[in-house]
Order: sequence, then C-alpha cells, then structure tokens
Amino acid sequence: MKVSVTRAAWRPVAYVLLAIPMVLLAVDMMVSHKWFPEPDSTEVAAVQTFEDGSTLDTTILQLTLDGKAQQRREVFWGILLITGGVAAAGWGLKDLLSPRRVLILDSSFLALRVGSRVRMERRYAWSEVADVRSGVLEDEAGRVPVLSLRFTDDSLLPPNPWGAVVDPPWLHLYADEWDRQAHEIAPMIEAHIAPFRSGSGREMPC
Repeated sequence: MKVSVTRAAWRPVAYVLLAIPMVLLAVDMMVSHKWFPEPDSTEVAAVQTFEDGSTLDTTILQLTLDGKAQQRREVFWGILLITGGVAAAGWGLKDLLSPRRVLILDSSFLALRVGSRVRMERRYAWSEVADVRSGVLEDEAGRVPVLSLRFTDDSLLPPNPWGAVVDPPWLHLYADEWDRQAHEIAPMIEAHIAPFRSGSGREMPC
C-alpha cells in the first residue's frame, strides 16, 4: 500500500486569501481612491467649446507636481501589488489543485522530495533506512515537529535539503506543514525497516 504525505492546505489557502486584498488595494490605489487618498491636485479654469461654437467657462482638476510624483508612485506600487497578488493566487491554487507530495511510502522504497525543484525526488530502498523517530527540533523559529531518519550510510544524506536539515547521522524533516503528523508516519516507516534490522542482527540505538 502506498502512503503519500503532502503539504497541508492552510498555506495555499492563505496565499489565495492574501492575494484578494493585495489586488483590491492596487485597484483602489490606482483607480477608485475609495480608501487610498487621491494624488494632490488643484482647480484650473478652462473653456469648454461645443460643436456649435458656443463656449462654457468651467474648472478642471489638474495634478500638481507633487500629485504627479504621487501618481507615479501609486502606479508603480499598484503594479507590484497586482503582480504579487496574481502570483500568490496562482501559487496557492496550484498547490490546492495539485498538492506537493513531500514523502511517499511504497512497498519497495521510501521517496523524499527535499529538493528545490518539484520533481526532484530521492528514493531509498527500505534496507538503506536504519532508524526513524518523531519528535521536535529546536531552531531559530522555536520548537518544530520533525520526522528524523537515519540511513545505513551517511553518504545517502541529501546535500542542502529543502524542508529539512542534516545533522549527521540524522536527516530531520520539518513536519509542521504536513497534512499528517510525524508521529503517525514514523510507525509506518518502522514497520517497513524492522524486518531488515532483525535480519541483520542490528539493534535500535537508544
């Protein structure tokens, strides 16, 4: 039976929810000015000429020098907000529709996606996995739940992993954004590697 672990849905949902106010703020900043103040302007007298040759004295709003500079800044930031909002929404929807699998348990192998590219996957035969534990890791962000793996050879440890940290002989996978808890996955991995451990006569380290 194949078991897959993906990233939890809360992060892509947060991206989509963040994109909405970004786009609305950009539109208000550049067009509607309902919440964002309009650029500085002043009233200027003007003459409106009609087709029959008649004229009408009127006033129009003309941007001041500061207003023109303010408008340029608003357009610049508005474009950045729209671009960021569309990108965040697209990223979130992509992850919602096609969640990224970070760990796959198959009958014959363990697959980890700890690279920078989505398709970058490292596969390990179950005989190459020596130990598994679940717990917490202390780092700059505080206590983070992890799934820790030890392999039969340190050369199997991935270099510069994403979503994980190497602490030889252990590889600690950050599990705080998974759709399943690390303590649920650890017994499943243990069930796969136990026959190899007992067959080789090795004992689990304390």
